[in-house]
Amino acid sequence: MTNFDPGDTVLLNGRTAEVIKTYSVGDLDYLRAYVEDAGVKTVCIDDVEVEPKRDQLGELRSASAEQLHPDHEAVSSEWFDLRSQALQLQIAHEQGQLLSISNSLVRLEPYQLAAVNWVMQKLRQRALIADDVGLGKTIEAGLILKELTARNRADRVLFVVPAHLQKKWIRDMDRFFDIDLTPADRQWVEGERRRLGEEANIWDQDHQQMVTSQAFLRQDEFQPALDEAFWDVVVVDEAHKAAKRGESPSETSKMVERVAGNSDSLLLLSATPHDGKGEAFRSLVEYIDPFLVAEDQDLSKEAVDRVMIRRGKQTLYDDDGERIFPDREVNTVPVEMTHDERQFYRAVTDYVQNVYNRSEKLNEPAVGFAMALMQKRLVSSIGAIQATLSRRLGDLVDEQSISTSLSEEASAYLDGEDLDEEDKQRAEEELSALTVTESDAQLEEEIETLRDLVSLAEGISVDSKAQKVRRYIQQLLEEQPDEKLLLFTEYRDTLDYLLDLVKDEPWADEILVIHGDVDKEERARIEEEFNHGQSRLLFATDAASEGIDLQHSCHIMVNYELPWNPNRLEQRIGRLHRYGQDKEVKVWNFTFEDTREGEIFDMLQNKVENIRGKLGNTADVLGMLDDINVDSLIMESIQNDEPASATKEELEELIDERQRTLQEWYERSLIDTSTFDQESREKIQEVMDESEDVYGTEADIHEFVERGVEALGGDVEKAGSNLYRAQLPRSLRQGTDEEYGPFTFSRDFAMDHDGIDYVSPDDDLVQRLMQQILDSEHGDVGLKLLPFVDEPGIAYNYRVTFEDGTGEVIREDMIPVYVDARHHDPRQQMGQRVVQGDSIKGSPDADRVRSLIQSQDQLREAADRYISQQVTSLREELHERRREETQQELDDLEEYAEAERQRIEEFIENYERKAEAGSNMDIAIRGQQERLNKLEQRIEDRRQELQRKARVISLAPEVENVCFALPV
Repeated sequence: MTNFDPGDTVLLNGRTAEVIKTYSVGDLDYLRAYVEDAGVKTVCIDDVEVEPKRDQLGELRSASAEQLHPDHEAVSSEWFDLRSQALQLQIAHEQGQLLSISNSLVRLEPYQLAAVNWVMQKLRQRALIADDVGLGKTIEAGLILKELTARNRADRVLFVVPAHLQKKWIRDMDRFFDIDLTPADRQWVEGERRRLGEEANIWDQDHQQMVTSQAFLRQDEFQPALDEAFWDVVVVDEAHKAAKRGESPSETSKMVERVAGNSDSLLLLSATPHDGKGEAFRSLVEYIDPFLVAEDQDLSKEAVDRVMIRRGKQTLYDDDGERIFPDREVNTVPVEMTHDERQFYRAVTDYVQNVYNRSEKLNEPAVGFAMALMQKRLVSSIGAIQATLSRRLGDLVDEQSISTSLSEEASAYLDGEDLDEEDKQRAEEELSALTVTESDAQLEEEIETLRDLVSLAEGISVDSKAQKVRRYIQQLLEEQPDEKLLLFTEYRDTLDYLLDLVKDEPWADEILVIHGDVDKEERARIEEEFNHGQSRLLFATDAASEGIDLQHSCHIMVNYELPWNPNRLEQRIGRLHRYGQDKEVKVWNFTFEDTREGEIFDMLQNKVENIRGKLGNTADVLGMLDDINVDSLIMESIQNDEPASATKEELEELIDERQRTLQEWYERSLIDTSTFDQESREKIQEVMDESEDVYGTEADIHEFVERGVEALGGDVEKAGSNLYRAQLPRSLRQGTDEEYGPFTFSRDFAMDHDGIDYVSPDDDLVQRLMQQILDSEHGDVGLKLLPFVDEPGIAYNYRVTFEDGTGEVIREDMIPVYVDARHHDPRQQMGQRVVQGDSIKGSPDADRVRSLIQSQDQLREAADRYISQQVTSLREELHERRREETQQELDDLEEYAEAERQRIEEFIENYERKAEAGSNMDIAIRGQQERLNKLEQRIEDRRQELQRKARVISLAPEVENVCFALPV
C-alpha cells in the first residue's frame, strides 16, 4: 500500500481530496478520503489513480533561488494574481454584501437596494414586501433571489402568482436577472409523472426553479405532495389574495400556508396587504413567522416592523428633500348620451335584467355572469356591445349556447381567477353566449329580442363617447404637439372599434397598439418606439397595464371606460405614475352620464382619491376594496331595478367601515410607510460601495477575464466602444464555437443594447474561468518585485470561514498577512498591498530569495499567530451579532408559547369544570391536551433551531496561496 497519512492532500482520479485514513480488508487496500464537491468516499486503491498533489511551495529549493523571477513558471506573479482574484470571486457571496448590484440587467434604485439589504441582513430571509404599486416589488424579489443564489441557497425555488401574471414573471426574471423559470402547468405535471413515475413527488426535486398559478397549485391532487416538499425560496405575488378571511380559510390560503411552512426563505409581495379588517393582514404576518404573535394577542408595531417593509410613493425623497414622485390628477369627463343611445342603453339593460333574473330563478350562475359581462361591454362602446350581441345571437341560432359544459379557462374565470388577456377574451366570449330557458318559445323570444338589439346597435354609427375622445386627442395634439398620450380600454372589440373610427385622422399613422395577441418581442419594440420614437399615441387593452414602463415619455392617460375593478385602474395609472416620472400625471376617465355604472364608478373614484389624500397611500384604499364585489352590487341593482343611489349608499357604507379600521391601524402605526430620504440614501450608498470593493468593479472583472483567457491560451480583443470578442481556449468553450461575443463588461451598455452578452461576476464564462484557475496547479506560489516593499517577506493569503450550528456559512473572508524576514512582524494591510500589487519585471537578489525560502517556517508561525488573533476577534463579533439576532426571536417565541399555553389550559380547565358538573367532556379534553403537546413540540423544535443558529463555529484557517515579496 502506498503510504498516505491522514490530512495529506492528494489527487483522486484527478480530483482534489484529503486523506482520512487507509486500511486493508484481506488482500485489498482501501483509501477513505474527503473529495471536493463529492463528500467522503472509501475506494479500493487498485481501482483508482491516486497521486500526491503537487506542492509548489514545498518544491522550492534554496539551490533554485538564482533561477526565480516574477515570470518564472514556478512563481509566476501573473498566475498568483489570477488565483487570488479567483479566490476573492469564489468567497465574495459569503461576505454579506449585495452581489445583485453587478449581476442584474436592471436599473436599480437606491430604495430598492435598501429593501434588499434589509431582507438579506435578517436572520432568515422571510419578509412581507408591501411597497406601493409602481415601486418595483418584482425587481426587489429578483434581486433577493440573485443574492440567495450567489450564496448557494436557491436550488429549489417556487413562484406562486396569479395566472395572468405567470408570463410576466417568466419574462422579467429572464430579461433582468437571467433566471429561467419553468412554468408548472398541466403539461409539465403530466410530463414529470411520465418521466419519474406516478409514485414520485414531482414537487420535491433538486435544481427546480418553478412558477405556477395560485389556482393551479391549490388543486386537491397536489396537496399531499406539497406537504412533503421543501423549497429553498418561495415567492408569493399578490399575496393578499391568499390571506385568510372568515371562518373557513380558502383553498388558496391553505395551500400558501402549506408551502410557506415548507420553505427556508419566503417573500410575500403585495401592494395591498390590508383590507380594512385586520384578519387578512394578520394571516400574512403569520405565514412569515407563525411564532411571532399568539392567537389572542394584538399585533404590535414592533412585531410588524420585524417582518414587513413598506414604502409609499409619497414617502420617497431625493437628495434635495424633494418628493421623487410627482402628484397626479384624476378627472372624470362626463359624456351625454344621444336619444338613440339612451333608448339602446335601456333596451339592453332590460334584456340583461330579464335573463339575469331567469338565471337566478333556475340557479344557473354562469348565465348571470354572462349578463354582467354584457352590461360591462354596454358601457364600454357601441362596438363592444354590438359585437357581443351579434356573437350571442349567432350562438343561440346555432344552438351553441345551451351546453352546460365549460372549458377550463371559462370555469376558472367563473371562479374568479385572473387570466391572461388571451385566455380571458376566449372565456368571456364563451360565457357571454350562455343562456338558460324554460321552453323553446322562450328561446325564440330571446332570439327575436337579440335581433332587435343588434338592429338598434347598427343604427348608432358612432357613439358619443368615441366622438368626444377623438376630439380630445385632436385638440391635445394641436395644442401640445410634443406631448404623448396613452389610451386604455378593457376590451379588444372596443379597441378595434376605436381604431376603425380614427383610421382617416392625420395622426392615425402615429398610433401604436398593444393587446393580448401582441407577443413579447413586438411589445418590447412598441414600448421602445413610444418611449424614444416619433409616435405620440399608444392605444392598449389591459394587456399593457402591467409590464411596460412609460414614465419617461408620457404623463397623460385616457381611460376609455372605467374597469369595474379599481385595482385594474391603479395598474393602468402605474404605467405612468412610477419612479422616473418628472411631471404631474393627468388621468382622464370618460364615462356616460345618467347611467347606473357611471354614477357608481364616479363615486368610487372620488372616494378613492379622497381617502388617498387623507392617508397618502392609494394601495391601502384599493386593499379595502379588494374583496368588495362591485360586479355583484351593480347586478343586484339591475336585478331589483334599484336606482344607482341605493347601490352607491351601500357601497359607501362598506368603504366607510373599512376606512375607520384602516385609520385606527394608521394611528397605531401598524401599516405606516417608511420614509426614504437623504440619510437613507447615504446608508445604502455605503453598502453599495462596500459591495463593489468585495466583488470587484467592472474594470476588475474585465481584467480578470482578459488575463485569464489569455493565460489559458485564448485571446480577447476589442470590438468597439465597450464591446469585445474572444477566441476561447478549448477548455472554456461550451459547444463547438471557438468565438465568443460580442460581449460587454458594462451593465449600462448591456441594458441599452440588445443582443450583447453581459459578462457579470456570476456570468457562466467568469464562473468557468474561475473554476479552471482554482483547479490548475498554478498560482499557489508567486514572486513579486514591488517598489513599496522595503524588507523582503512573504504574504500568506488565508481563507477564514465561519458557520452556524446548522452548517450554513455565515462569513467567509480572504485575509492576506505579510510577514517581513527581519522582524517577523505580521501586517494585514501590507499583505493586501502585496496581493493586489503589480510586480515589476526583473530578477531579484538571489540571496534574498534563498533566505526567504529557508526561513518560511518561522514566517508562517508568525502569520498563524496573527491569523488566530483575527479569527478570535471576528468570532466574538459574529457571536455577539448572532446572539442579539437570535435572542430577539427566542424572546418572541417564549412570549408566544406562554400566551398560547395559557389559552389552551383555560380551555382544558373550562372543560374539566363542565365534566365535574356531569357533562361528558373526555373527547374535548383529550383534543386540547393533544393540541398542547403539539404546541410544546413545535416550540421546542423552533427553540433548538434558534440555538443552533446562535452558534458560531470557526473552521480551520487555510493558506490558499503565498507570495514572496522583494524590494526592487
